[in-house]
Amino acid sequence: MPSPEPGSERAEPDGARPERAEPDGARPERAEQHSAPPGLDRKLVPLYDEAAAVADVSPASACALARLLLRSLIQSQGLRGRHLVRDISELVSAGAPVGLLRALDVMKLSETEARRPGEINLANGHGDAQNLMMFIHLFTEHVSPRQ
Repeated sequence: MPSPEPGSERAEPDGARPERAEPDGARPERAEQHSAPPGLDRKLVPLYDEAAAVADVSPASACALARLLLRSLIQSQGLRGRHLVRDISELVSAGAPVGLLRALDVMKLSETEARRPGEINLANGHGDAQNLMMFIHLFTEHVSPRQ
């Protein structure tokens, strides 16, 4: 089998095509890399990573995963997580920053999404997924883990 010419791409063993390197040898920038917020419990990082990974392909799925993550964060605060909006309001009443309520207003969770966070809503788009991911960052930054 002839060897590939220098600079030509070669197929990886799994059939995937390698990324092209820039002339200076650097890898091209990928679409926005999302990293889990620093305060996120490491058991929840895979859920965050999965939501971020599917956001471009299926924002509705990413939203459902992010709402499930938000429910887990709320439950880690000692609340039941039965209604996301009411639980976040309760956390704010208990001393969490009021800015969380403002950010929650921007997300515009429907009643169904607040009560059944894992249910996929095909009306959710990229903006909704981005807002939810940003809210998770705000939540983990401003609401300390319950001891």
